[in-house]
Amino acid sequence: MRALLALLAAVALVVSSAGAALATSSVARVTGTYTYFAYDDPNEPRTASISVQATDPVQGTFTWARPAGDYRGTVTCVRVMGNDAWFAGPVTSEPKKGSEGINSVFFYVHDGGTPGSSGDLSFVWGALSDENLGDMEALCESMDTGFYGSGPFTVVAGNLKVRPAG
Repeated sequence: MRALLALLAAVALVVSSAGAALATSSVARVTGTYTYFAYDDPNEPRTASISVQATDPVQGTFTWARPAGDYRGTVTCVRVMGNDAWFAGPVTSEPKKGSEGINSVFFYVHDGGTPGSSGDLSFVWGALSDENLGDMEALCESMDTGFYGSGPFTVVAGNLKVRPAG
């Protein structure tokens, strides 16, 4: 009888530990490094690395590699719904190869739910001279899906992970 009680207690401990390990995070997260081709330049891949937490205030960084070089920045807005995420932020470091005048960015990403890139989508827009961070944050806040009529793009390598709060 004691052996049975000890066994049941051990099973209960394992089950409760596993449940805690499988519990979802109370903070939405978006992470990954991935590559896509933009419609307007199908011969030049773009790569993005992102790490975002929907805390208050938002925490996160991005790197967006374009043919002109790497743009890096911090995230100031994030919205997550299911497997989709929208975020925006100012560019804090731009390439030395020649400035395109990009001062901030807007990202949309979709996690296809599989390991790897299968089903993942992305759209990234760099604010040009007539746009600013406020415009990019407005796209984030509204969870825009218009994508300036040119996206989203299929992720061809890497992996996106969108994890809603839960």
